[in-house]
Amino acid sequence: MKKMISILTVLALCFAVAMPLGVSAAGASASLTGAGTVRSGDTVTLSFNLSGSSLFGASGSLSYDANQVSLVSTKQAIASPWMVEFNGNNFVAYDNNLSSPINSNKTLFTVTFKVKEVAAGASIKISYTGVTASDGSADTNIGTVTYSATVAAPLSNDNNLASLVVDNATISPAFSASTLSYTASVPFEVSKLNVTAAAADSKAKVSVNNPNLTPDGTTKVTVTVTAENGSKKTYTISVKRAKDPNYVASSNNALKSISVDGFLLSPVFDADTTNYVVWLPYETESVKVSGKATDNKASVEVVGGENLLAGQDNKVSVICTAENGDKKEYTVTVKRAAAHDGSVDEAPVVSTPETPDVTEPVEKTKNDGIAWWWLLVVGVAGLAIGGAAVFVILKAKKENIEE
Repeated sequence: MKKMISILTVLALCFAVAMPLGVSAAGASASLTGAGTVRSGDTVTLSFNLSGSSLFGASGSLSYDANQVSLVSTKQAIASPWMVEFNGNNFVAYDNNLSSPINSNKTLFTVTFKVKEVAAGASIKISYTGVTASDGSADTNIGTVTYSATVAAPLSNDNNLASLVVDNATISPAFSASTLSYTASVPFEVSKLNVTAAAADSKAKVSVNNPNLTPDGTTKVTVTVTAENGSKKTYTISVKRAKDPNYVASSNNALKSISVDGFLLSPVFDADTTNYVVWLPYETESVKVSGKATDNKASVEVVGGENLLAGQDNKVSVICTAENGDKKEYTVTVKRAAAHDGSVDEAPVVSTPETPDVTEPVEKTKNDGIAWWWLLVVGVAGLAIGGAAVFVILKAKKENIEE
């Protein structure tokens, strides 16, 4: 307080020297303004305004009921060369250069309060007392300026619906204010829902986002309720619209493009060309290949691109499936370079079913016994014939010798 008195005294002396005689601050006035209605929990900012002619300074002291509000902050609003200093609840404002006097209505500063839990209907008063304005040669005692407001009832937070009606579809489950999600099915002929919704609180607002329904697809229709206090609640209807009975699914299974992340495709992509090559250094062990369908209703699948073999051709398939199920396969042959020592990775061996061991005993048939008897008979007969032949030959030789 002593500092403020000193400042005002110095200002008064400066004004007395600098200002000509005959100028008066007798017409000075002040005001403290803000919102006319407040609620518990609100933050309220008030403006302190000074009006008059040839005014170079002002001062005053803040007064309020600490049971109703708490001081949050004060902030200078008037531009330099004016200065506004705060010391506790006291303020002093002055033209630091004595070059920009107030000749109209100016906001010197703002002061912000937080409203405590106060009963609805109560009156809040915030004042600046002992307000004085100076023109440099004389001071004007403005007195007390007061802001007052009535505490209003809290804003409603009711964001419920009272009713939700769809007159061209049946929603499931039946409407309940606490149920937020619903489903409905409509024939192809229904392209939009006829939705009527009403809020439970007359102070709440209802908005409906009701887009055109997608054939053979699910469309979300939303109903949003905004309470008086700004809180929102959204109700959603997921609508399944039937397929157009005359619709013919697209057979377009062509790709629009193929890209290899970080590498060039050869040759340049053409939808009618299904075989491509890409060269990779040995250090690259995998590659990302992607494709984009010409028809947005088609799907694309990529098979391969990982664990690439060095010095080998690695096949990557890009398969485009049309809406009607027709497929078209594009092949990208990925050539990964051999290792720096010239070695290559061996392709994995494809396993084949094992051939039965011929040394294993063969299951006997019912005729095995007959077969063995025939062999025995044939063997004996062969021996007999062979012996007879030898006998005849030996006899003939003997007769020739005797002759």
